[in-house]
Amino acid sequence: MAVTLALAFATKRMTYEKLLVRVLGSCETMANASVVCTDKTGTLTQNVMTVVAGSVGIRAKFVRQLEDNKARTNADEQPAHSGTRKHLDDFSLDQAELNTILSPQLRDLFNAAISVNSTAFQDTDPETGEVIFIGSKTETALLKFAKELGWADFQTTRDSAQVVQMIPFSSERKAMGVVVKISDRKWRIYLKGASEILSKKCTQYVVVHRDGGGPAEGDVETFAIDELAQDNISRTIIFYANQTLRTIALCYRDFDVWPPRDIEHGDQNEVSSSNFSCSSWL
Repeated sequence: MAVTLALAFATKRMTYEKLLVRVLGSCETMANASVVCTDKTGTLTQNVMTVVAGSVGIRAKFVRQLEDNKARTNADEQPAHSGTRKHLDDFSLDQAELNTILSPQLRDLFNAAISVNSTAFQDTDPETGEVIFIGSKTETALLKFAKELGWADFQTTRDSAQVVQMIPFSSERKAMGVVVKISDRKWRIYLKGASEILSKKCTQYVVVHRDGGGPAEGDVETFAIDELAQDNISRTIIFYANQTLRTIALCYRDFDVWPPRDIEHGDQNEVSSSNFSCSSWL
């Protein structure tokens, strides 16, 4: 009993240090450890995730604090055994400057893909009194990313969306989605999930220009994903994964009718995300 009580008190003290003990006997084991090796340090020690690098479309490779983290971009990457760049139109920019290259409609689309297709929310931390995001660490990281860029408030964006169907995340599909009604004759599905899975479902990618050009009004500009573009996407996914980063893809697709006539659906007009064969890569 004395040993059990001692370990129980040790477990309680460790919770004050934000350490969760699942097995009581591990307190005694860890007391004898001199070196502890872990992976994904930020997730394990702080339980916080942050967007540190990404690609809008296939050309714009953004990095948080680019000047200090130039190794996180593959815009200037040269293939092995070659002295020339394969993707000449790729460029790098600091994450804080992302708004300078996004058209208003693409920025709003990007923000909606993050805000609406999410279950995270804001609340006040009882210890610090600060307003923080609560929920999946991946989703809170994306919401914080949008907030840092000064995009429209996520709650306002979410409340204004007319949601038709929610597709929860599952380990089988490795993605989650939400269907919203845009107008009387237009529906849109936002998908978020594993990059290597969703990239195979996309046939187009959004276009961004280095000088911030592009149409000021109308639909978001897109190009078809050809062999060269697919190679760019695959290389970027592998590049981020090799840096032990969690790669997340955001995609969307528009429909003229819901549920789509060529896709199977249930009695409640609910459609599985695994049935979609075409989306646009954000």
